[in-house]
Amino acid sequence: MGSDHIPLLAVVLPVAGLVGLFVGSFLNVVVYRTPLGLSVSRPRSFCPTCDRQLHWWENVPLVSWLALRGRCHTCHQPISIRYPLVELSTAVSFVLITWAWHGTFIATGYCVLAAGMISVGLIEYGGRRAPLSVAAIATGSGAVLVVVGAGWLHHWSTLAGCLIGTVAALVVFGALRAADPGCTDPRGHGRSSLLIAGCWVGGLGPVPLAVGAAAWVLTYFCCMVGAWSTARRYAGTAEGPTPATSLHPILAAPLVSALGVALVASLIAGG
Repeated sequence: MGSDHIPLLAVVLPVAGLVGLFVGSFLNVVVYRTPLGLSVSRPRSFCPTCDRQLHWWENVPLVSWLALRGRCHTCHQPISIRYPLVELSTAVSFVLITWAWHGTFIATGYCVLAAGMISVGLIEYGGRRAPLSVAAIATGSGAVLVVVGAGWLHHWSTLAGCLIGTVAALVVFGALRAADPGCTDPRGHGRSSLLIAGCWVGGLGPVPLAVGAAAWVLTYFCCMVGAWSTARRYAGTAEGPTPATSLHPILAAPLVSALGVALVASLIAGG
């Protein structure tokens, strides 16, 4: 990274982190509401225990949770630590992506893809099927931003790779859907995450792609070994064989877990 990028990043990285915090707050809404078929815009954020709509000061990312000591201001019921963790992890992801792409406009597209992957992953970790609309919106808008940014900066390999990766992911997605139109797995076999992954990895180049593929294989293998050993441990007991949906969330959706690790690995390799 050249020294000319340092002043720019000193300004852009904090902005990326701040934006990531607010996007993470919105992702919490997406993860909770979309599987239930609820609107992400109406009504305003509310406490899931007492149904009271929250004041603006109760919605400040990370700060509100800390100020309220992780409890609702009215009913005093605990607020899951997942909410600030999602906000923080989204902010860190945005900072990392912005750093890897030197603060260019291309980073905006990859931040959108990262937000989509976080949403899909959290929904499927909860044992529910991520709505296709979440992945479609993230992939479509992310691809447009990457293509526009890559074209503006004359990164033709990134532009072509993004488009090719997206098309390839659509083909695989269509094949999976045709093979199992009923989608017997309640999480959807991680199908939605394939769209995001194809668009993301396609534009990174051959070396990051190879690193990401290796990380995917290793992580998927570890997840499956963990799932197999956990199921074997409970086999023959009063609980009986452990079904996939009752395993640890990371083991219950190994495809999404592996893709998430692969994207981070490929991003670092391409930075």
